[in-house]
Amino acid sequence: MKRLLAFIIISLGTVPVFAQNRPTMDTPPNAVDPLASEPIAGIMFPILFMAFLVFMLTLLIKYFLDFRLKNKLIDRGMSEQLTAYLLDKNDREKQQEVIKLAILFCGIGLGLLLTYFTAPIHIHSLAIMAFSLGLSYLAYFLYLRRSNT
Repeated sequence: MKRLLAFIIISLGTVPVFAQNRPTMDTPPNAVDPLASEPIAGIMFPILFMAFLVFMLTLLIKYFLDFRLKNKLIDRGMSEQLTAYLLDKNDREKQQEVIKLAILFCGIGLGLLLTYFTAPIHIHSLAIMAFSLGLSYLAYFLYLRRSNT
């Protein structure tokens, strides 16, 4: 009974493979492009959703680890005000973090814009994105160096 149930479940998993659109004699095999028929929102939404989930997961892990560190410091005998002072960011650090994210997102946007204008998407698109991210980090470094002096 278990083998029959496992066989049915496995065979049902292969059903979408048989439902693929095969090119007919009227359409050449190279003409079938799945990205051309998909709207841009259908492509970008899953990517943005996954990025949001990863961001939220890392944020939750950071808060949890900060909470554990604060509790361990309190258990070791350090006062709660001192641990809050050590773990809390000041306003200047928060402002620099916001500026860093703004510069990075501007660089990503510029890279995506350049990638769009140099269509089709191939290996040069990855080079454009890497270069734009590198320039973004360079701009942030120059901002930090200028603001510290």
